[in-house]
Amino acid sequence: MRFKVKRQDILTELSYITPIVEKSSKMPILAHVLVEPHAESQSLTLAGSDLTVSIKSTCPASVEEEGALAMPARELTDIVRFMPEAAEIEINSEDSERVIISHGRSKSRMVCLPVDTFPIISAFQGEFLDIPGDILRRMVQMTIFSTTQEQSRFALNGLLLLMNNNFLKMVSTDGHRMAYVEAPKVLENLETDIRILIPKKTVLELSRMLSKEQLTVQFAHNENNLFFRIENRLLVSRLLAGQFPNYEMVIPRSLHHRFVLKTNELRAVINRLNVLADEVSKRIIFRMENGRILLRSEDVNKGEAEEVLEVEYQGDPVELGFNSQYLLEFLNVVETPQVSFEFTDENIAGMFRPAGDLEYVYKYIVMPMSI
Repeated sequence: MRFKVKRQDILTELSYITPIVEKSSKMPILAHVLVEPHAESQSLTLAGSDLTVSIKSTCPASVEEEGALAMPARELTDIVRFMPEAAEIEINSEDSERVIISHGRSKSRMVCLPVDTFPIISAFQGEFLDIPGDILRRMVQMTIFSTTQEQSRFALNGLLLLMNNNFLKMVSTDGHRMAYVEAPKVLENLETDIRILIPKKTVLELSRMLSKEQLTVQFAHNENNLFFRIENRLLVSRLLAGQFPNYEMVIPRSLHHRFVLKTNELRAVINRLNVLADEVSKRIIFRMENGRILLRSEDVNKGEAEEVLEVEYQGDPVELGFNSQYLLEFLNVVETPQVSFEFTDENIAGMFRPAGDLEYVYKYIVMPMSI
């Protein structure tokens, strides 16, 4: 194996692959990246996997001799990173277990592993469905934060992805709150409805691959895996097993009261109250009474704080407690100047959503806390 590649070309691809590899005493191969130069196409293929998520990418290279080796991913990335920016790096194998990486007077010898133990990355031979990358990236931002942190709750450790009637939908929940987003009429040539669970790690890696540019994401799936192709990169992931909750039953059909609040003002108020909120519960109490919302927080060891927002409310006082972190995670991704807060009473989940005309339907349902 012998080839030359520009530092920036290989470093760019390694920046997508290296984060998914894992050091494992049981499977050392998972800490490696598969390196395969191709003479006919004068290109280099790189691949990494953690058995759940795999990424394969290509970049231009000047290939003299083909071959394949599994090289330590993080060490290779660091060696390349510290080369001069305009460097053309030469990589050639001494034998099946050692490779030389050189540029100018710099030379590194690296111990490699044979490729026969590298995980097989599934391929898909059928038709791919085009999804607008900017819309997909935005929908992930609006839902990823409400997935669970509990590894034992498998079905909640990812996003529910639905496609029907050319609509694209995403849902996430941790059992205490739920984020739902829907983008209408963004799909074309959708022949059958799709309902799959995507692991959280897969979604995070997909987000890294989606820049703010309007890239087209090509999507496909089979019984065991899903595939996202973005330009010269392919992300392959196992599907997440488990039964996702009936999200339609969680979305309130009708709520008796609705306020429109300024997004930045509400975010600032919650941030200030959060300073003296209980460190465990992070609870902030919303008290709706005539013409205002009184928001307050307290911690027996630190003190208490309160602020008032004027609203049009007439009726009996109602108190709802919400986790401040849950509210801030929603407010930090909302792009509209105003948000809608809807509720009935302390026994029914409250709903937050952006106010105004939007290209998305976005609903964030939060269960109230005991007061």
